[in-house]
Amino acid sequence: MSVAQQAITIRDIKWLAYVPIGLCLILVGWLYMPTFRWWYNVWMADESYYSHGILIPIISGFIVWLKKKALQETRVEPAAVGFLFAIPLLAVILLASWANVASLRGLTFPPLLALLVMLVFGIGMTKAMAFPIGYLYFMCVLPGFILTKLSFKIQMLSTTGGTMILRGLTMDAYQEGAVITLPNVLVEVGAPCSGFRLLISLFAFSVLFAYLKEGPWWGKALLVAFTLPLSLVVNSIRIALIAVVGEFMGSEAMHSFHDYSGYIVLILAFVVLSFFARLVKCRKFNSTLMP
Repeated sequence: MSVAQQAITIRDIKWLAYVPIGLCLILVGWLYMPTFRWWYNVWMADESYYSHGILIPIISGFIVWLKKKALQETRVEPAAVGFLFAIPLLAVILLASWANVASLRGLTFPPLLALLVMLVFGIGMTKAMAFPIGYLYFMCVLPGFILTKLSFKIQMLSTTGGTMILRGLTMDAYQEGAVITLPNVLVEVGAPCSGFRLLISLFAFSVLFAYLKEGPWWGKALLVAFTLPLSLVVNSIRIALIAVVGEFMGSEAMHSFHDYSGYIVLILAFVVLSFFARLVKCRKFNSTLMP
């Protein structure tokens, strides 16, 4: 009998073998339940940077479903080498739990899932599941000090960009910190309008978009890297539009436009990203990932 004939795949595993796997997942779910609750509260909070977080596990599950045929044909070879990674990972989990650092504990969830896949199904399955597991990082909440620093930098850049656009429209716009002064209105660019939330959401989308597209690796890399300048430009446009509405229609109209202008720039960003994908030769969706 050849090696290929002896290989065991997912199709060959009897349903009883999934019982201990299910028990492991239940145990992991129980251990991370406080983290899951914390994540959910952050996702659902007003003006949250992670309002997209609730969609991430659904998207990851959808990717697994798209890859189900390839996964079923992947050889099952439990890898004991995974225990070498288990020791430092468990140390980080225990440290995060002892220090009560929810963000750090949350960041250990995707690698723990990858470790379980490696121990149960092997390195081949871990590689096949790398993207849907790694994509779960987009639902993880970063430590607050990182968010504050990044948000502030994006806030200043977006404010500067909005001011430049207004001046390009021959309007008397002056920037002082995160405030744009016009003859008839002041526009304060707060943290929720900094563009950081748009950047995170757009980055998550562009990574998924690049994964689903056929094209050269450099094209996919450029597609993802394009997220940063794109988010800054479209958010600067949003700030400029809000300022124009406030200048000519009053502060009440400005606040009303502010509430739905985010959807306008998000659609604009998706359209621009689609055109850019064609420029970097990522024109078609990967047929092997289509249902």
